[in-house]
Amino acid sequence: MDNQTNAVGSALYIRPKHAVLIGLGLIFVLMISGCIQKIWERDEDAAARLQNAPQIMLEDDEEFHMIVMQAPSPGWSLRLDSTERTPEGKRVFVTIRKPDPAYVYTQQIVLMRVLTRVRLDTELEVVGRMLDFDEKTKGKGYAPLKLVESFE
Repeated sequence: MDNQTNAVGSALYIRPKHAVLIGLGLIFVLMISGCIQKIWERDEDAAARLQNAPQIMLEDDEEFHMIVMQAPSPGWSLRLDSTERTPEGKRVFVTIRKPDPAYVYTQQIVLMRVLTRVRLDTELEVVGRMLDFDEKTKGKGYAPLKLVESFE
């Protein structure tokens, strides 16, 4: 009877070196899955900030979608962060940055364009976030952008 118990017990024994590797592997997988899920969650704070964002619309380039922002001054910036596939087509993530208040900008309307690599025949969803000029991006979520048909 002791021989059977020892045989079963030794079959379930994991060496400490292997246990550490398995543990690190599990931690890595959990971290990666958490990061992937975190990139696109509807962020209520981001949605509230986007209420005061400059107007944005889509234009057609020869074969790709182009995102156009009508900024009230040259200090604003528009950046394409990433693109991901969705069941309906593609989703692009953009960051809008406010101007640095330490500088004086002329009050003139500026059109800023960002070319995506999403073909015109592909459905496109644009999500974004608006940040201060020096605000860190870590932990800042995205929200759907309200696109306009044309600038008034």
